[in-house]
Amino acid sequence: MIVDTISTWEQNKSQYSGIVRRALAAITQLSVADMPSKIELDGKRLYVMKQSPTTCTSEERLAEVHAQYADIHLVVEGEEWQGYAQDSDNNHSVEDRLAESDYALYEQVENESYMRLRPGDFSIFWPGEVHRPNCHPEGVVHLVKLVVKIHRDLFEG
Repeated sequence: MIVDTISTWEQNKSQYSGIVRRALAAITQLSVADMPSKIELDGKRLYVMKQSPTTCTSEERLAEVHAQYADIHLVVEGEEWQGYAQDSDNNHSVEDRLAESDYALYEQVENESYMRLRPGDFSIFWPGEVHRPNCHPEGVVHLVKLVVKIHRDLFEG
């Protein structure tokens, strides 16, 4: 997992692979207000979704993990709290759709920590890293974000 800001990512770009640099460069060029809900940058292997999710407390939100996709979550407006942890054999999914839809959901997550993201902040979660997005301690708050999905095959070549 990585946390950075969109305004300084280029100064830190040596820590990113080529495909992550490509994704970050692409989202910095987007006009979020005018963009559709989804833009494919490389078909289903690399795409950006604009979301205005309903936030809730972390106790009300299930955590998720993906096997095939890395996620970049960029806060555009509002504030988001995210839980994060390495997956563990002690985490028991309440819904496992990894094979057909690339996600498993958890209620309880071992060794979960939280971070707050404000406009311009982004997080990157690699396949296998548990994350609990779209949370806020006050429950429902305004949030607009971009989520970039990067298929793991793009990291290999």
